[in-house]
Amino acid sequence: MKTLLLIILYVSFTLGATAKTITDMLGREVVIPDKINRILPYDSKTSILLFPIASKEMARKGALPGKKHYSFISDKYATIPEIDMKNMEEILAIHPQIIVAGFHEDSNQSETMKKLEDRLHIPVVMVDLSIDHLDKTYSFIGKLLHKEQESKIFSQFLSDLYKQVYTYKQSTPDLVNSVYYTIGSSGLMTDPAGSKHTEVLTYLNIPNAAKIDIPSGGHAKVNLEQVLMWNPDYIFAAGFKGEQNAYSTIQANGRWGSIRAIQENNLYKIPAQPFGWFDHPPSINRIPGVIWMCQLFYGQTATSTREKITQFYQLFYHYNLSQTEYKELFE
Repeated sequence: MKTLLLIILYVSFTLGATAKTITDMLGREVVIPDKINRILPYDSKTSILLFPIASKEMARKGALPGKKHYSFISDKYATIPEIDMKNMEEILAIHPQIIVAGFHEDSNQSETMKKLEDRLHIPVVMVDLSIDHLDKTYSFIGKLLHKEQESKIFSQFLSDLYKQVYTYKQSTPDLVNSVYYTIGSSGLMTDPAGSKHTEVLTYLNIPNAAKIDIPSGGHAKVNLEQVLMWNPDYIFAAGFKGEQNAYSTIQANGRWGSIRAIQENNLYKIPAQPFGWFDHPPSINRIPGVIWMCQLFYGQTATSTREKITQFYQLFYHYNLSQTEYKELFE
């Protein structure tokens, strides 16, 4: 009965707004209020995406498993309350005008989002989280919120980066050095080529050493014998849901020492503040990872890398990253 009352109150709350029909980035027609000032991000991916341009309109943010502390981002992000998207009453009680949900290029969530709309009677707007479409995504969000001018600076930054990446890839079309990407503390959990969790590598044409099928249930567990056989040129280690990354574990275990990446001192921690540069979640936070990989694999200067990443933090995280803090990201 309480839930039904909240739905009635929500419908009454939104009917007063002038409605319009839009086509979202998944090609769905959605009826939304013309003026939007209360947005509910569907999860942490869309929370991070929306924050730069819609921090005032975000009624809540999605929780990121294992993440309790956010460094190098505006304090405003931490003050936005988290929400449990499984709690229907909690969602309705905050009166969101729309829910914004992200999708990746290879996913089809139309049916899932239709069910969510039918259940909550709240319009769901889908936006593209694919790593090479984010300039268009910010243009779309700008139009959605009548913030076209504000969105241009984000779209332009991304568009300029995409053009630079295209130039790099054209000049060096056949990278051969392979990467083993590991998450969690053991060093033996990974994501192969084609996974949304390794889009940074795929986008940059960097060979993924993990020669296994994409797991249906999440990340893939492997054994050390497989990694030894793959013999990657680089290893990048990331934390996972509160676990530390495997950097120290790999260094301390002599069996890893025969791998080319270790012999050539190409073991790296992936920066994780305020969010991972490769993944977790797979959203706008991966762009610094793209910039960093351009230095390691395409000869971009360290100075240019630092300048671009510092600009990213200023624009997308509303944070002025000092040179000292930039170094701390890699420690």
